[in-house]
Amino acid sequence: MSSEPNERRLRLRAVLNAQSAAILAVCLLLAAAGAGLVYTTHVDPGTETDRRTVSSLTVESEYRHSATVTEPNTVFETGAVLDGRDTYFTRIAPELDVNVTTSYAASTAENVTVQLDSALVIRNVGDEGTVYWRETEPIASETAANVAPGETVDASFELNSTAIDGRVASIEEQLGASPGETETFVTTEVAVDGSIGGVPTASTQTLDMTVTHGGDTYSVSEPGVRSDTTERTESVSVEREYGVLRSLGGPLLLLAGLVGAGGTAYATREFDLALTPAERAYLSYRDDRSEFAEWITTFRLPASVHERPTAEAGSLRDLVDFAIDNDTGVVEDPETGAFHAVAGEFVYTYRPPEPTVEDGDTADEDTVGGEGAIGDEETVDDAGAVGAADSMTAMTEGADSTAAGAAPAEDGDSPGDAADSEDPADD
Repeated sequence: MSSEPNERRLRLRAVLNAQSAAILAVCLLLAAAGAGLVYTTHVDPGTETDRRTVSSLTVESEYRHSATVTEPNTVFETGAVLDGRDTYFTRIAPELDVNVTTSYAASTAENVTVQLDSALVIRNVGDEGTVYWRETEPIASETAANVAPGETVDASFELNSTAIDGRVASIEEQLGASPGETETFVTTEVAVDGSIGGVPTASTQTLDMTVTHGGDTYSVSEPGVRSDTTERTESVSVEREYGVLRSLGGPLLLLAGLVGAGGTAYATREFDLALTPAERAYLSYRDDRSEFAEWITTFRLPASVHERPTAEAGSLRDLVDFAIDNDTGVVEDPETGAFHAVAGEFVYTYRPPEPTVEDGDTADEDTVGGEGAIGDEETVDDAGAVGAADSMTAMTEGADSTAAGAAPAEDGDSPGDAADSEDPADD
């Protein structure tokens, strides 16, 4: 039987013969797409609009607070500083020292001015955010010029919790009612203005610190470090950049398309890709052999089976269908490659075809005929027939299968005479 590589070559020829035009068109399309990718990626990538940061200004501000113990007590020494607490004691440390610090960061800066304005706000607010009354009192203001990046600007002030309580009580007494909740907080506006990165830039931020009075104590709630960044950008045109996949994929796609198109065109022009009827029949047989593999077993039938009349099947599919209908099996002879099904008084046989060896060439493993070719002008079918005849003769005479292929006798007698002389019946 032909080797597997020969079958693959036949199928490749069949595909190329049937689809050569389509394969050539696909390869040309791939080459065109690859050429387009190469051009737009490496030759003329074009430009795109990008946003570039011209200047960046980051302003950081925070509250720092503490209270000094002014009244003697058994817990804290007089003059001790209580700092960074959430709650302070009104009786022993009524005054809260507050310091607002601000600094900024920038790559380059010129003529930068930093201004801090702090005010004490007392207001009465309802449940839905309605402000019934509000009083604002400026308590600190600080302006610094030519401030360098990283330099700190401070504004300090004091809050007397007892005085604030008295002020709230006085307002409520004057109004005669407090429909909402009274709030007390410090608000500070930070303004930074100057030339940042050669571009005029201004930044403002507001931060609040709440002071809640509870009679004998007061609590402080502040936001921590507040950081705000102001950027100035402009649109610039830059060359478009692509990833590694497109940069390498374009040339590879172009190369694959050109090689495929050239190979297809060469094979179509230089070789006869059309299959012969024998080759088409062989491929059809191989398809049937693969499809019905589960119905086929491989072993040699006894010689007595081949003494029955033989019926030839037109295809392996026909033989398998017959075997299934008659509840019998299909047997593949491992030496001749023929397929047999025994039913009743007959043995039904199918001998697979192989591609024809043409032009008088001797078949070898690299020709389309493969190992099955037996002569300069014989077809594979003829080889199969000769092999089957030898096998039948050997089984009938009870000799080994190699007897059919024995060499002629050395005394010049024909193979038939030699066989007759060795017939066991003569002994």
